[in-house]
Amino acid sequence: MRRWLNRNDVGTWISGRWGPRRVRIDECWAILTAENVYTRLLGDPEPMRVGSRGEATFLLAGVRSVVVQFEVRANAVWRYGRVFLRCPRCSGRVTRIYLPRSYAGHACRRCWGLTYRSRMADYKRRGLSAYLGTWGEAATSLARERRREASAKRWAERRALR
Repeated sequence: MRRWLNRNDVGTWISGRWGPRRVRIDECWAILTAENVYTRLLGDPEPMRVGSRGEATFLLAGVRSVVVQFEVRANAVWRYGRVFLRCPRCSGRVTRIYLPRSYAGHACRRCWGLTYRSRMADYKRRGLSAYLGTWGEAATSLARERRREASAKRWAERRALR
């Protein structure tokens, strides 16, 4: 069941010219990722297997501890299987769990009703941007490069573990 953020869940309610807008994922206080669990499982003395299940504990900013369930599923790309997290609200299989504010509960993007920044960008070429390109294209290429660098860093860490 989809759940939207409201004033009781979040300390700041964002409203604009056309009424309230959805909170974006980059405005969240913390994001728990399956990649972090995967890296942690690679370092465990007991080997990770497809079909494994368990709980992962995240310590956020040294203040709050969050426990999330995970499972390892077979995957052709990830060498030891792919790790998925379980959303505590909808029990869906997800790769990211979001905490919009430090005191809010944790759930997936769909349960919180979060959106991406790129969904709110205007990609139409008008005026000078028709010749120079849009902000969206530049932001997309920068984000792609950051993801590529983060992937290379994770790969190097995991290679050292195995």
